[in-house]
Amino acid sequence: MSQDTWPNGSYTDSAELAGRRDALRQAAGRPGADARVLLEAAFAELDAAVDSTASVTRRMDTITAVTRLLLDNSTFSEAVTVQRCARLLAGEIASWVIVDIDRSGQLRRQFTIGPNGEQPDELARRIRDIDPPPGSVPDRVHATARPVVLPDAARPDAARPDLGGAGILGAAPDGTPLTALLEAAALLSVPVSDGDDGYGVLTLARQPAEGRFTTADVALATELGRHLGVAIRVDRMFRHRSAVAEALQSSLLPARLPDVPGLELSAAYIPAGENLEISGDFYDVFPVRDGWAVAVGDVCGKGQEAAAMTAAARHAIRAIAHWNPDPVDVLAKANEVILDGDYEDRFVTVKLAYLRRDGDHGKWAGEVASSGHPGPAVIRPDGQIDMMRGGGLPLGLFPDAGPERESVELGPGDQLFFFSDGVTEARSPDQRYFEDDLADGLAGAAGRPAAETVKMVQDLVSRFSQDDLRDDMTILVARILPDAG
Repeated sequence: MSQDTWPNGSYTDSAELAGRRDALRQAAGRPGADARVLLEAAFAELDAAVDSTASVTRRMDTITAVTRLLLDNSTFSEAVTVQRCARLLAGEIASWVIVDIDRSGQLRRQFTIGPNGEQPDELARRIRDIDPPPGSVPDRVHATARPVVLPDAARPDAARPDLGGAGILGAAPDGTPLTALLEAAALLSVPVSDGDDGYGVLTLARQPAEGRFTTADVALATELGRHLGVAIRVDRMFRHRSAVAEALQSSLLPARLPDVPGLELSAAYIPAGENLEISGDFYDVFPVRDGWAVAVGDVCGKGQEAAAMTAAARHAIRAIAHWNPDPVDVLAKANEVILDGDYEDRFVTVKLAYLRRDGDHGKWAGEVASSGHPGPAVIRPDGQIDMMRGGGLPLGLFPDAGPERESVELGPGDQLFFFSDGVTEARSPDQRYFEDDLADGLAGAAGRPAAETVKMVQDLVSRFSQDDLRDDMTILVARILPDAG
């Protein structure tokens, strides 16, 4: 392992103990050595062995604790990862722990923690606001990817610019070196790196009573720096992947629902857990001849392939419906488009409803085409729930999908409740399905605005499953408003 000591510095390690033990052995072997000398030699050898075993055990325990903490990082937050790791190390191998992270090619002070107490907490906040300057120990470690040991951080010349500049770690606004504020007697800085890329620097500072850093301490800190580097790499990878998935998922859903005279619309998409895979759920509302179309669908599977099929289904339905007045024929022709694509064994279930005004008094007529998708449900103002039967084969499996047709009459206050199977297949801890409770739950939404219905059902499913959704959940409500005329 390559490492540096600051100019005129030195460090001690377990080799000194071994040297003392050997010296006692030699003394015990000289002529005239008495029993006392022999006993001292024996005890010295025993003490060295005990100290060595305890030191190795402590280091292994520290590495194990840090590894467990990093593996248990469910947030995939770099800031949380850094803070948890620093808090674990503070007091274990040094009084002070400082983490500096590379931001756009420049080291920025990310986190500082010291001994518990009001004054150390205030000092930690002050130090956190001061980035490591060029030429400082962290800057040198980051540039060279080699650990640096400073055994005598408190010596008078430690703040000299030619020996590191700005007080080794930086200086307070009044020029006081940070090492003086920390009362640091020894300093150890190691790279935070995954072996290929450097993400920053981990710095440990000890006060006089803690002694100097040993070679074993350097090895331990270097290993911890690697662990932290790998964790940061994983955090950034998942954050990037999550951002890509979110952007692609957003492109599959309308940015906003249109304003439709006579209709009140509201929708929600709720992903299952923190799944980073792209869902196959989609919904859309768009104008058709003499009315409006509402489409809700669900593609089998997740990921990029499912997203490609989702985009193809949604845009095919919208394009064909632009000139085709029959929702059943729209789904049949969309099936042909999907079959021409290379989507392997994937399929998509769809509900496509054409809604048109039906004379005066705020009445609407609905014609609903079904290709294997559940629902929708009609919520009457008096609490009556009519579940539409659905039917038809999913798109993308057979040339003759045979979408089924169903008609519905809607009056003022009626709600057409569309949903994906993430709603009905939500399970309780005792493995019951929410499908059995759906009608009763929807009855409580009678007379509510569309947005309240969406929120109410979302909360019901969340409580029913105890926030453990098995599948993504899509809800869309179209509520008939009283006729303005």
